[in-house]
Amino acid sequence: MAVDVLTPGTLLVATPAEDHESMFGGTVVLIVDREPSWTVTGLVLNRRQDTPAIEQAARAALFLSDFRAPAYWGGPVGSDPVILAELEQTPEVEWFHLDQHQRRPFPLPGIGLIALGEHHEPFEGGLGRARLYVGLCVWAVVQLEREIERGDWWLTHGTVDDVFSAEPEMLLKRTRARARAHRPERPGPAGLPRPLDDA
Repeated sequence: MAVDVLTPGTLLVATPAEDHESMFGGTVVLIVDREPSWTVTGLVLNRRQDTPAIEQAARAALFLSDFRAPAYWGGPVGSDPVILAELEQTPEVEWFHLDQHQRRPFPLPGIGLIALGEHHEPFEGGLGRARLYVGLCVWAVVQLEREIERGDWWLTHGTVDDVFSAEPEMLLKRTRARARAHRPERPGPAGLPRPLDDA
């Protein structure tokens, strides 16, 4: 597969062949950041948790408009919460407001990551919908490419509506339909089609 498709804003959609897999089976992952030729970072969009976001992190109340909003499982790497939010892309929020000088990822236009350790004042009046995620997905680029070639993931472009779907449990069905329509042919043994992806 071409390396340049693994860019922020791309969705990794777990294929039917992976439905049995306990960690990533049935998931839809938004790529939120990429270090050139090294790592890809993503958030699982459709694993809503029973725990309210403010129970995972009290500071979430500074960034979320609904205190009853649930937290989401973002992936198996780490347990630090992060917020994905509709965020006006202005010079004031181009960089994280942290001790470490780091540019803020905007995986989709108007959608940015917020670290809970940031001062909330720069975001006042500029935040829209927001969700809190616990954990991340992190791959080496070569590892993720192999998983895609193996048929673990389909790819499609993400949208703001995907990120803030009112029914995240239905997101897999919708994104599989989009990705299936555009996925490349992957020949099986002796050039025969591979049946697993069509389950």
